[in-house]
Amino acid sequence: MKWLIPLLAGTCAINMSFAQKAVPIEIISTASACSNADSNLLQYATYKQLPRGYETETLEALSHFPELKNTRIQFRIKKSFSTLKTRPTFLSMLMPKGHRSYVITISNKTTAKLMPLMFMNLAPEARTGVIGHELSHVTDFSKKNAWQCFRIAVGHLSPHYLDRFEYNTDLICIQHGLGKDLEAWSSYIRKTMHTVFWRGADYIYKGDSKYERYMNPATIEKQLSSGADTSGHTLHVK
Repeated sequence: MKWLIPLLAGTCAINMSFAQKAVPIEIISTASACSNADSNLLQYATYKQLPRGYETETLEALSHFPELKNTRIQFRIKKSFSTLKTRPTFLSMLMPKGHRSYVITISNKTTAKLMPLMFMNLAPEARTGVIGHELSHVTDFSKKNAWQCFRIAVGHLSPHYLDRFEYNTDLICIQHGLGKDLEAWSSYIRKTMHTVFWRGADYIYKGDSKYERYMNPATIEKQLSSGADTSGHTLHVK
């Protein structure tokens, strides 16, 4: 959900966090996950490492992103300040688009104020929605070359660019048919954090924000009413 911006060898990485010490990571193999998931969803488990206990929600979200069927994505559960975050793996940052692999981190421990937002506390529909948001980052990023990634990295220096970037990511998620799931997550966040606008974990100690970085439920409903759910067609940040 939060994308950080280190610059390395003229490329950008999203949500890099190399300064932290390595901690145990809980991962379940695709083969082990298959027995716990709907058989119709198993085709989306290829090249994926799924998070233990959340296989069904993860595969449900993946089923809305057929373009990622052959993309290597590792879902991991570990301590992280951000509730969820997505980045390319270190080596694949140097690879051309279409040949990268990604890590989606699901936090199981953070600062006390954010603990109610942990993935484990979400309803299944909201879990699917927020994973859909992270997969929207992957599908958007996988279409960009190194220069376009560098431009995104520079853009991340601007909070207002990030507002537009995450807003458009929500739109990609809606266009992939996950609008109602995303709305469930959006509603839970605002109810739990007692806020109208949600600008991300970095703003929890900065007071209310008037900027709609992540779509409000009413905005999501408006997008759905306007036909933004095209289930497979995406928009990209210019």
